[in-house]
Amino acid sequence: MSHPTITLETASRIIDAGQEKAHDLGLNAVFAVLDAGANLVAFERMDGAWLASNDLALAKSRTSVMFEAPSEVLNAPLQLGEPVAHFDHTNGGLLLMGGGVPITDDTGRLLGALGVSGGTPEQDAEIARAAIS
Repeated sequence: MSHPTITLETASRIIDAGQEKAHDLGLNAVFAVLDAGANLVAFERMDGAWLASNDLALAKSRTSVMFEAPSEVLNAPLQLGEPVAHFDHTNGGLLLMGGGVPITDDTGRLLGALGVSGGTPEQDAEIARAAIS
């Protein structure tokens, strides 16, 4: 391969770590891992996770890989009298809440992103950060 990417083995290891954290929090979650080109590498839904979380996990990972940032950092509070960016309706649907994190190599190059959904945005972000650490 000519560019860095995430392997299925690495994606599976990240999902396993995320599932362990979700169990610790008493949650059933969905995990979506995309490569740096926003292509699906791995997807798992824990037994009992909400069906709606499937799309939410994908949208969070897509948001994170496209902006190379955690998905929640793009969610600025509304300011009265100021225009609001609505880019969350672009690129097949982005989701500007916690649970999406970029995956990088040791040099900081983007390999892909993880999206998690199953709890509150704060819980999803906690699970995602634990999964990639």
